[in-house]
Amino acid sequence: MQDYEVIEFTDQIEYKKEFLALPKRLYKKREIMQNEEEEKQILENKHILSKYFKIHRFLVLNKRKKAVARAIVTFYENDDKAYIGFFECIKNYDISNYFLDYIERFIKRNGYKGIIGPLNCSFWIGYRFKLNNFSKPYFGEPYNKEYYPKMFEKAGYNVLQEYCSNIFSKVSKNQKNSVYTNRLKTLKDKGYEFKEPTEENFYEQLIQIGKMILNLYSDFPCYKSISEDDFFKMYKDLKKIVDYSMIKLAYYNNQMVGFFVSIPNYHNYINRKKYISILIKKMIKKEYILMYLGVDKNHLGLGRALAEEIKEELKAKRASSIGALIKKGNANRAYFKELITREDNYILYEKIFN
Repeated sequence: MQDYEVIEFTDQIEYKKEFLALPKRLYKKREIMQNEEEEKQILENKHILSKYFKIHRFLVLNKRKKAVARAIVTFYENDDKAYIGFFECIKNYDISNYFLDYIERFIKRNGYKGIIGPLNCSFWIGYRFKLNNFSKPYFGEPYNKEYYPKMFEKAGYNVLQEYCSNIFSKVSKNQKNSVYTNRLKTLKDKGYEFKEPTEENFYEQLIQIGKMILNLYSDFPCYKSISEDDFFKMYKDLKKIVDYSMIKLAYYNNQMVGFFVSIPNYHNYINRKKYISILIKKMIKKEYILMYLGVDKNHLGLGRALAEEIKEELKAKRASSIGALIKKGNANRAYFKELITREDNYILYEKIFN
């Protein structure tokens, strides 16, 4: 395109600034979910996970050398597909077609057979586009401009996986589900113990949760294994923002066999470093994100009991909740279906080259 050019950059300061500045031009303050510090670490190959992948940084510049689109292409060893992430673009389909075609040709020249996205370098950092119900984003949610999915589809991408988040109403005092209640009682009678972490043992239990996640999530699309130590480094700061009463851990014979991690909804306050708002939100706790549920494969059925434990906490707190980013087809998508008021949808794309 005559008025625009695609450039690949490395450590040029002016291009890094443009890469980091583009989201601020596209989103309102209440919408932006950009973690600028993390993006800067990735651009400079200083992120905890940078050793696992190789990146290529791209911008589309206009005549004034201002970014109108950006992306990072990620390559992994022993993977025949590349990944595109950190995608942002002004609402111009000619530019997005030009940009995505350029990236596709670049990937083909490097010998890859396809591309998957959006994925921000790693499964552990962020992936997927939001499809509907754009308003104020919630904590941990991938958030994007409404037109991005259409841009990928116009460029020939197909659906790889669909996801949803269930938006729940508050749990009333009279709300009961005998199936879940009976499951919890039966498991307790069989010797299962349900506990909450404490400030003193949080790190120790985070390590145990990490070991389970690294195993249980291994069949997810785009999953790449990382070390237990790197998992801990990625998630240790959760200690600063969690509500311990909303983390439920299941044990059998003194071994952790299940977990349910929920976090107060901080919207985008953390990425914007609005620490006073975070503190207030942590104290008020009006809404929670039900983020991570995992059960050892030898203890199937435990998920309903953990969900019941969480539901009772929500009832006591009179708080609403969001069951975040569930892969469509998973059994836990149906948890508390009687409380669902809305479903938000997400998508992951791929394009296989001919």
